[in-house]
Amino acid sequence: MRWARSSRKAAFGVGCAAVAGLAACSSHASRPPVARLPPVVLDTTALPPPPSADTTTPEQLPDITAPTDQPLGAQGRVVRIALATSAAKVTISSTGAWRLFDSGGASTLVRAGGGELWTVQNRDGMLRAVNDDGTVTPNRAAPFVARAASRGAVLTVNGAHYRGEVWVLPAANGDDVLVVNRLYLEDYLRGVVPMEIGHRTAEEREAVAAQAIAARSYAYTHIVSDSHPYDMRSTVVDQVYGGADVETPLGDTAVAETRGLVLTYRGVVVNAPYHSACGGHTAGASEVWRSPDEPYLVSVSDRIPGTDRYYCDIAPRFRWERTFTRAALRALLDRYLKDYTTVSSRGPGAPRAVDVQSRTPSGRVRALEIVTDRGHYTVRMDNIRFVLRAPDGEILNSTAFTVENEKDADGELSRVIVRGSGYGHGVGMCQWGAIGRARAGQDYRTILRAYYPGTTVAVVGSA
Repeated sequence: MRWARSSRKAAFGVGCAAVAGLAACSSHASRPPVARLPPVVLDTTALPPPPSADTTTPEQLPDITAPTDQPLGAQGRVVRIALATSAAKVTISSTGAWRLFDSGGASTLVRAGGGELWTVQNRDGMLRAVNDDGTVTPNRAAPFVARAASRGAVLTVNGAHYRGEVWVLPAANGDDVLVVNRLYLEDYLRGVVPMEIGHRTAEEREAVAAQAIAARSYAYTHIVSDSHPYDMRSTVVDQVYGGADVETPLGDTAVAETRGLVLTYRGVVVNAPYHSACGGHTAGASEVWRSPDEPYLVSVSDRIPGTDRYYCDIAPRFRWERTFTRAALRALLDRYLKDYTTVSSRGPGAPRAVDVQSRTPSGRVRALEIVTDRGHYTVRMDNIRFVLRAPDGEILNSTAFTVENEKDADGELSRVIVRGSGYGHGVGMCQWGAIGRARAGQDYRTILRAYYPGTTVAVVGSA
């Protein structure tokens, strides 16, 4: 997940990668305002009541009309998740009877049975649907809205199952389609929590509950004006969302038992970033992104008291090493360096050395100097991860690392060895640390207080 952003465009390429079911990611945009959030009441008593047992039906959201007028459903807060921002087409079906409406739900375009496939395409700003048997609807005004019409049915989008309803609009480029899943926030979280914290055991359920609250807080602070067609993306740009196919009993329980609970600081819901593994110490926000620190986003130690171990030392990438040959490093510089610092039209040149210029208070690299035969280049903070990529494009695990330059017999750079700790940007909750703390008997409130000092778990209205 990203922490925040000032626009809907990603500031750089792939934002994070997953390992052992945990997502690690980064951003350097500023935190958006939260003026549209409902009132927050501190939770000083019991948890709010869980939802009814039948949470899968009915899936149709009530009173939904056009995208500029989207009142909340009676069952809770609704979110809009972009499944694709620019797709040539999208194929929609359902596990039961379903309907396809045009003009934002103004009229019924298709009445379809379970398993019946219709593909929606953009035609010069209008939309049309094509059935597998060759039937083609007239071009109609967007958006198209797909809704399940039978009890317990869920929609499918390109074969994947999603709760709620699906909106299709012309994409910003004018030729493709934008696909948005509109559903209740609590159902959205059921498809987020397992993707972000992985498939956990009953012993680790408090970590899953902490993840649910952090993810809910992130979602509340990213609900935007209806003038924008979606609130969040389903990728690492925001929170990884896999729809109904990825739901798990433990994840569902964590979402239900924490229903409506968010993190607050001085009565305001906070944007709660998280990452896979901190490597021993989390980072302050200003150590990673070009933004000021928040009082609840400061560096904290993950050391287990009275030991030389850390709660997150169970992480697969608690300690790691990556080697770059001279040729591989040059290829990375040629491809990525220009995106993060000024490079001449001739290119960056052949690398001669890579050195750490400065570090942050938690020990992460603040500035990295790359020396080539054509000059000296400085890459800063989390941008470093997007330059020093693996051959498959995966970004560097973290900025908590040391560098060793190896020379050949002629004194030329032969390879660079990077040895590091942790996985992800390092700000906020350490997911593997939360798992370690849960195994040690800590509850979700204790876990969240450790990683977001000064915050309070509270109930937010209309969850």
